[in-house]
Amino acid sequence: MEITRLSSLIILSLTILINLTSFVLSQLNELQTLDIYSKISTGTHATSSFSTDFGNLSISSPAAVLYPSSPDDIAMLVRFSYTSMKSFTISPRGAGHSMNGQTFAPDGIVIDMLSLGRGHDDCRVTVSTDGLIPYADVGGEQHWIDVLNATLKHGLMPRVFTDYLYPTVGGTISNAGIGGQAFRNGPQISNVYELDVITGTGEMVTCSRDREPDLFYAALGGLGQFGVITKARIALEPAKKMARWVRLIYTDVELFTRDQEKLISLEKTPAGFDFVEGQVILSEVQVPGIKSSFFSDSDIEKITRLAAGNNGPIYLLEGAAYYDYSSATSVAENVTLLLEELHYESGFAFNRDVPLVDFLDRVHYEETFLRSLGLWLVPHPWLILFVPKSKILDFDSKFFKGTLKDNKAAGLILIYPMNRKKWDDKMSAVIPTEEVFYAVSILWSAVANDIEILENENKKILTICENSKLGCKEYLPHYTNMADWQKHFGNKWSKFVSRKKKFDPKALMSPGQQIFRWVSSSVLQVK
Repeated sequence: MEITRLSSLIILSLTILINLTSFVLSQLNELQTLDIYSKISTGTHATSSFSTDFGNLSISSPAAVLYPSSPDDIAMLVRFSYTSMKSFTISPRGAGHSMNGQTFAPDGIVIDMLSLGRGHDDCRVTVSTDGLIPYADVGGEQHWIDVLNATLKHGLMPRVFTDYLYPTVGGTISNAGIGGQAFRNGPQISNVYELDVITGTGEMVTCSRDREPDLFYAALGGLGQFGVITKARIALEPAKKMARWVRLIYTDVELFTRDQEKLISLEKTPAGFDFVEGQVILSEVQVPGIKSSFFSDSDIEKITRLAAGNNGPIYLLEGAAYYDYSSATSVAENVTLLLEELHYESGFAFNRDVPLVDFLDRVHYEETFLRSLGLWLVPHPWLILFVPKSKILDFDSKFFKGTLKDNKAAGLILIYPMNRKKWDDKMSAVIPTEEVFYAVSILWSAVANDIEILENENKKILTICENSKLGCKEYLPHYTNMADWQKHFGNKWSKFVSRKKKFDPKALMSPGQQIFRWVSSSVLQVK
């Protein structure tokens, strides 16, 4: 069934490409007089390289690819399209870590953002320590791992990381950028001081909270709808050398969530964690999936026995306290005291001391292993939801103890709380209204020819959430009609539309999000 589906997608993509290429190529001919013409490729090798994304759920080849060597090249392309009588859509693409084709430009040109950093990475990450508050000016195309490595040379690091460090700065800022430090420092978009954005009219704008604030807030979590982020000034903090990494096992979801909420309330007390996340393990079948380099074989056997006898999911609370060698003893004592206040299963506390860089880059080690087995580039029908605190037990009952109880699919389920006060409501990103809400990430990997089953499972979850009025908001959303997008943005919708009309009036930018309809030589239309 999946082979038939994939073949149909390929045929559909080729049909669209044939119909569109002649249109876009006619525009490219007019670009011959511009400097960027030599940096645009319409070859199959180029376009096919940008026809899929990490989700591996769909195929859509652009008509052409721009390989810019500077932000000026991008601005020239956007201005050309905006002023043309027959404009075309444009989509910036960094690591292509989207799930549902959000970085596609089926009727236009994809910008290979990584080209900006090729050959001159150092000058695209500049660290400033002159003022009271350190920061880094970072190219939007830079991978977070490269930002980390560059800032560590100055004894500094960004304040918030996503679990995987190989998406780009512009990519995560266009969504929000969440991870285990977000409870304390907010998402990555709360730790940005300034942006350089090329709007949908081709204007190059430097914006901040005080300078062009409307564009600044629009672009933060704006799903790429208002322009191309070519540079970000991000907040830094002193980097530690080590992390005491703690994993605790629970069988009672109420104790698990109560302890997580306690940990995120501690703020910057000496006894608190710098990182808090968690996992749901549906059954003993999924226990081996948590092994990594952290658990020993005997640990896994012990956890498997607990899961097998529990007749329901078990929960893994994950925390980390960062420290320097000089404070190792006090951190160990503080963590020991903190664990005494928590309610995990007796005998199921595990901890390791690891270099901080190894902890932050832990998912890369899993990637290397999965790539060796050919299991990294499989379809990823992920579903990530923000769930209000008041509904998290109901969510657990309906899904982890309900519809997903017997699901043995490959993948992780992450669950951890965040504090709403660390987010700025002026930004485009959408979150629940309660002061504490959970990120629930159902990270399926379709390794058993089960794409349709998992996608249907996701649809079922979304339907039940809607019918049960759980108040969930989708992160990395994927909608295809105006009603769903309007419902997603809620009271932010009118502001989102007005900003779109202001900064991208022809709806040229990031068409793969499927929020607005592009109309050649016309004005923006809401889908």
